[in-house]
Amino acid sequence: MFNSNKKDTSTSGATAAKNAAPSLLSSDLVINGNLESAGDMQIDGSVEGDIKSQKLTISASAVVRGSIEAESVVIAGSVTGQIKARHVTLNKSAKVIADVIQERLTIEPGAFFEGNCRHFPGEEEVQPRRIEQVVSARTNGASATESSPSGAAATPVAASDAA
Repeated sequence: MFNSNKKDTSTSGATAAKNAAPSLLSSDLVINGNLESAGDMQIDGSVEGDIKSQKLTISASAVVRGSIEAESVVIAGSVTGQIKARHVTLNKSAKVIADVIQERLTIEPGAFFEGNCRHFPGEEEVQPRRIEQVVSARTNGASATESSPSGAAATPVAASDAA
C-alpha cells in the first residue's frame, strides 16, 4: 500500500487518446459550445457549436449545428453547417445541409444532402500548376501565338481565331 517501488503509469497524450474509449454524448444531452477531442467522439444528443475530433460519429438521434473538422466523419443524424474531413460517410438516415470539404465521400441511398461538395487533395497529390497563355496579334491581322497550359511549344493561330 505504501510501497516506494511505484510503477510509472502515466502515458503520453497521443497514446492515451488512441487507447481511450470514444467520448459519448447521450441523446438527452444538449451542448451550446465547442467540442474538441484528440480521440474519437460519438454524438447522440444535440450540439450547437464547432466540433474537432479524430473520428466523429453522429448517430440517428443527433442534431449538430456548426462546423465539423475530423479525419473521419460518419453521419446518421442531422448536420447543418460545414464539414471538413478526409473521409465523410452519410448513412441512409442522414440529413445534411452543409458544405463538405473532403478527400473521400460516401453517400448511401436514402441520405439527404444539400450543399456544396469540394474535394481537397491529399498531401501527396498537391502539385503546383503552371497556367500560361500568351496571345499577341498584329493590327494588320497577320497571326497570333498561343501557348498551351502545359507549357508546350507555341502554336500559330490565325488572327480570326485569336480574337
